Order: sequence, then structure tokens, then C-alpha cells
Amino acid sequence: MIRTFRIGRVLSALLILLLSYGAYFYFSYPGLVYAIRSQLQYATWSENILLFRTVSYWVSWVDRMRFNEGAGLWSLDGVEEDRLDDFEKGQLAYHQGKFPSAAAYLKKYIEDRGESQPALFWLAMSYMREAEAQNCLSKLIAAPGADTVTAFDGHSGSHHASMCSLPLSTFHDHDESARTAAAILERLLDHYDPANRLYQWLLNFNYMTVDGFPHDVPPKHLIRSEFIDFFNGERSNEIRTRYAYLQFQDRAKELNVDTYNAGKGVAVEDFDKDGYLDIVTGGTFSELRYYENLAGTTFVDRTREAGLGGVMQAHIITAADYDNDGWIDLFVSQPFGRFSLLRNKGDGTFRDVTAPSGLLEGVPADTIASTWVSAWTDVENDGDLDVFVANWGMQIPFATGLLAKPTMDSVLFINEKGHFVDRTQEYGLIDIVKDQNFSGAASGDYDADGYPDLFLSSPLPNESILLKNISGRRFEKTDLLLRTPPGFMTAFVDLNHDGKLDIFLGGFGNVQSVTERVVFGEHAGEYQSGRSAILLQTPDGKFEERRDFFQDEMPVSTMGASFGDLDNDGCYDFYLGTGSPDGWFVLPNLMYIGQRDGTGCTGRLINISNLFGFGTIQKGHGIVFFDFDNDGKQDIYSSLGGMFPGDAWPNQFFVNQSKLDSRWVKIRLRGRRTNYFGVGARIKVVAETQGGEQIERHYLMDQKTGFGSGPYLAHIGLAEAARIKSVEVFWPVSGHKKSYPAELQELNILDEDTGTLIAP
Repeated sequence: MIRTFRIGRVLSALLILLLSYGAYFYFSYPGLVYAIRSQLQYATWSENILLFRTVSYWVSWVDRMRFNEGAGLWSLDGVEEDRLDDFEKGQLAYHQGKFPSAAAYLKKYIEDRGESQPALFWLAMSYMREAEAQNCLSKLIAAPGADTVTAFDGHSGSHHASMCSLPLSTFHDHDESARTAAAILERLLDHYDPANRLYQWLLNFNYMTVDGFPHDVPPKHLIRSEFIDFFNGERSNEIRTRYAYLQFQDRAKELNVDTYNAGKGVAVEDFDKDGYLDIVTGGTFSELRYYENLAGTTFVDRTREAGLGGVMQAHIITAADYDNDGWIDLFVSQPFGRFSLLRNKGDGTFRDVTAPSGLLEGVPADTIASTWVSAWTDVENDGDLDVFVANWGMQIPFATGLLAKPTMDSVLFINEKGHFVDRTQEYGLIDIVKDQNFSGAASGDYDADGYPDLFLSSPLPNESILLKNISGRRFEKTDLLLRTPPGFMTAFVDLNHDGKLDIFLGGFGNVQSVTERVVFGEHAGEYQSGRSAILLQTPDGKFEERRDFFQDEMPVSTMGASFGDLDNDGCYDFYLGTGSPDGWFVLPNLMYIGQRDGTGCTGRLINISNLFGFGTIQKGHGIVFFDFDNDGKQDIYSSLGGMFPGDAWPNQFFVNQSKLDSRWVKIRLRGRRTNYFGVGARIKVVAETQGGEQIERHYLMDQKTGFGSGPYLAHIGLAEAARIKSVEVFWPVSGHKKSYPAELQELNILDEDTGTLIAP
């Protein structure tokens, strides 16, 4: 009896201890607890395990970063290598981009300790990336040093489309490293994990790089799937024939915008007001770059002259005229520090006004703002742009380094005559953002009541939120989202031009699950992750995911994305920059082109990723559609690279050289009571063909998506239009709709007050 009593006391004590620890964990890390609960509720067990591995991997390596005082950024250079064994040294060298060193450390580790599955996998990846650097990257940049490919100032060539993108048509000159990687992957499949689809895909891919696919691939590991047929079979030929009228060429090197870094944000605007759109781009481990457009002939680096030298570790870059002076300013976030507001002085230079603008008031000195995106909008319709800053606010337990620092929750800053005030609580958002992670944010007046609403995207399934703006005074949650997959970047867009704003949500997932789903076509009805979504607004005002809109769907995890109109038919086209934190993410970026139905747009998007090098096998982030040379055809700037220095890659610039007969119109807005560039205004263009058929197109004046900040310049394709009947602009502050004349094939600048056409 006494023994039973004692056991009961011990069990009771253990139960109390467990409950106490659980309560402590719940109240100390409510965001993480909520995230785990949501993930378990809506995702499959397999997805949960795979996501846990990805997050653990990302956390472990970010937590090792140290601040480099000399370079002014967080990096892996400060890791104390004398405390690491050869396996850890190999992993570190891999993330630093020192692939030959990584392979050497890992080989020594295996020789000393014996073979293991993790060591073999990292060795295979080191050889694969060494082969890529030796054969592909070396042709895109100036020759790197013998042991590193992370000198971030090289120049790219024109080889992306043939040897660095699917389908590969030019192959490795030196095939030893790729074949060694393939042999190691074959051993992993034969002796450790024969069902591992990631190993199998990487095995097949390595043989593709050396012109050994399919004949050199062991038959039992050869992949035969719709994915393979899309890039290497008859499906690829069908698409090439169907879209023969399109022609794009990567001219990044020629035009001097081939920045080589672990690329992230891109902002495009006419910063110097000369009529040509300039580029600002950055990377996680490098300096911001400002490229001035020289009359559509080339770009020149004006970073230093513009006063932007030394702006390091740019994550997202957003263009916005916060002070309504007609000169576009810059908002730049650093992922492991703070954000900066850089005022355009109108004389070719920028000045840091972060502190005097009020953006850092009340923020403790040791707090970091890990900002994913900034969404600029005029919340209360007073004519000044406000900003919602979406941050990684979730606290991480057991972190000891960088991630142990306190983080700033997402914030709504209201612009009060050029001074920003944190109004998160007053607008009813404090409970929504507390200890939460929102990876994307977009603003748009979905219900056309005159006030801009907010959509916040979450990397968790069914956790994205649509917030209604109540008369410019507060935000309230809605129940209009029927269901959402895990998401990253997002934007409002009227995809089918019915006058109602829809929502684009770029999907988020880990490399293992999306490889199984995309390359092999497995788990189609199970996995939620990786799937980019169009949430179409229904007649009753709700938003329904249309899974039929992405034709030949490839649910690859999307980091950056944007949209425009490549063929001037008025139907939106999308380019998705794919990726995940995983260092072994080897899947293509994706291009989808909008589908017409007569003079209308169906909303459906056709996959043409196998054309012109769009299917780049590198992680993608900032993407912007814009017409750099004012020839009436939109081009695409794409920032490539990932989470770590070893992910560095030159940016691409797809110049549109298609022969198009379609017509277009460009529109700039000049707000008076509304903000200067008319952000948040809605434009409706009605045109007609020579035969009298009506064409109707709708456009929201906004910044597009997070990593890719597009110009406040409407480029609207009008297909076979012979004339424009009317342009109608809804100006948010006045609440008035005004009609304007406009000219085809011209830039038209429309004034809010006078209602007249202003000559450019």
C-alpha cells in the first residue's frame, strides 16, 4: 500500500510538472503553440514531419550566424570552426559556397567515422553544387577563386536559358563531379532509403546536366512522369509551337544588371523622373544596388552617387512616395536587424529618415524587425500613404544566438503628415499580429466601399486572414475565405476583369513534399503545401480557391512572384520565383501566361516554364514586370538566390523581343486629394475593336507583391483594340469616379482634380 501511495505521489508530481511546463510554454510562446496546432489540424502527418525538418534546419543555421563588424552584416563567417567536427565543417563550407572544401571535409569524415546516410547526402550535394559552379556558374560570372563562388560582384552571361534552366540543352564540359554526385545518390537509394523521391529526382537531374538522361540513369531509378514530359517530351514541343510568337532573351549581363548575390528584394520605379524606369535590388549578404536606366539603352550603377552605399543585407525593398512630394522613396528591410526609410531628395540622392519619421519610436534597442513585406496604402483616406509592416514576430524557444533576440510584431504605421505613428492597437490588430508570423501582406478595396482592406498571408494552412477596413477607423476579421493553402507572397488582382478584386497567394512548402507532388505526381489529393492559389471573388463576395486556374499545375513552393502582361492581350501573366530554406531545393521557377476567350480573359493560366530559360533551377525572389525601353512590351527582372551565401546566383533580365500586334495603353495617375501617385485607385478601361467588339480591362494601382515592388504605372494590354472609348478612375479620397480620354500606344497622365489628359 505504501509503495502504491509513493508511486501515485511521484506520478502526480510528474503530471503537475508536465502541466506547469505546458502552461509555461503555452503562455511564453503562444504563436508557436498556435502554429503547431494549426499545422497538425490541416496538414497530413507526412507534411508535418517534412516541414518540421525544414524549419529545424533553417533555425539551426540562422542561429549560427554572427555579426561581422567589418562587413556590417550577419553572416556565417564568425562560426568558431575549431569546435566543429569534419561533418559540421563540411556543412558550414557548403552554406558558405565553398563546395570543394565541403566535399573534402565530408570525405574525411566518412573515412574516419564510417559511412552514414546524412554524410553521404551532404557529400552528394557538395559534388552537385561544385559541378554547377564549375560548369554553369563559371560561364555566368567572372572566374571565381579556386575555393569559393561567393564574390558577389561578378557578371553573368547568356547561358541561363540553355544550361541553367529546364529543359537543359547545353551540358557540363566537366562531368566528373556531377557523375560522382549521381553515384552517391544511387548508393543512398540502393542501401539506405529506396523510397526517397528527393534522392531519385536529384539523381536524374545530375544525369541531365551531363547529357546522360535518360540512357545513363539506372532503369529502376529513371523517372517517367508528366513533369519530365513537360520539360523533355512531346508536351514541351506542343507549348513551344503554340507560343512561337513569344521571344525573350536574358540580357542581364549586356544591360549591366546581372547582380550576383543571394538575391532578395527588387523595386522598380522612375526614381529620377526622366521617363525611364530604374532598378533597385539587394541580397541577404551584400550591398544594395541602384541601377539608373539610361534612356532604355542600358543601366549604370549609381549606388554610391545616390547615397545608398553601405545599405547592407537588404531583404525586401519597396518603392513608395511617403511624403507626397512626387519623388519615389525607398523602404528597405534587413532580415536580422531593422528597416530603413530612405527619402528621395529629388536631386539624385537619398537620405535616411528612419528615425525622424517615427518608425522606430518606442522600439527597444535590442529588438530586431525581421520584415517579410511592407504594404503601402492610405488606410483612412486622408491623402497620405500609411504602411503595414509584416514581420516574423514569433518567438523561438531554446534559441541561443540571433533568433534569441526579441522580435517586433507586425505593425500598422499611420502617416500623420509625414510622421509615422504605431496605430496597431487602435485599429484592432494587436491580438491578430501578437507573436505571429505573416509572410505577405497586400492592400486592396475588395468590397468597393472606398476604404482599402488588408490580406495577410501565412505559411500555415488555412491561417491567412482577410481584414475589412471599417470606415478608415479599424480592421475586422472576415469569414469570406473558404480555405487557403500555406502561402507566402500575395497581391490583390482582378484576374478575370469582372470589376471585383481577387487574391493571388503564392504557395509555401518544403522541398521534399513539393518534389513528391510535382516531379512524381504523388499525393495530389493530400498535400496542401506548395500550391499557389487564385482566390476568386464570387458574386456573393466570398473568395473561393480555383484550382483549375493554374493549368499544368506545378505546386512548387514560391518565395517571390509577380504579374503583368507579356503579350498585351490584357490577361494577366504570372512568374513565380520558387524556393524554400532547404539547401537542396532544385526545382524550376515557373511562368504562366493568361488565357483569352474572345476579347475577355478566362482567369486561367497556361504553364510555359519550359521556354526561354524561365524554368531557372535556382531559388527566386524579387520579380517585377516593366517596360524598360518604352517599346510597349513588358520585360521581367528576376532576382535569384536563396537563404545562404552558397545560394548566390546572378539575377536575370528577360527582355521581351516578341513580335506583337496587340495594342496597349499606359497610365500614370496624379493625385491631388488622393496620394500623389494614386495608390489604391482603381482603373477601368473600355475599348473596342475595329468590328465594334467591346474590350474591358480593370487595374488596381498598387505595388504588386512583397519581394517585387512594381512601378505605379498601369500597363494595360488591349488586344486588337482600335480605339479607347473611355478610361474611368475611382479616386479613393474623394470617392469620385472620373472619366478621361486616353490614347492607344501612349503614356497618359491623368489628373484627379482637373479631369484632363496631361501630356507626358
